[in-house]
Amino acid sequence: MRQDDGLVIEGVVDLAFKQEGTWVIVDFKTDRELSRTLGVYQRQVQLYAQMVAHATGEPTRSVLMRI
Repeated sequence: MRQDDGLVIEGVVDLAFKQEGTWVIVDFKTDRELSRTLGVYQRQVQLYAQMVAHATGEPTRSVLMRI
């Protein structure tokens, strides 16, 4: 996805599915401790959701899941 400033963002979504008209974008993390990196990971999955919304023109929501 190209941002307004020209920066290109790429990523690979772990899981995406449609539920009641909304794309649910899930990013799985296996880190033992998430507290130090939680903000970064939340931003990452939010960007994935923005990319899917941009590509599909449909609403999205993001989920960060620790496994």
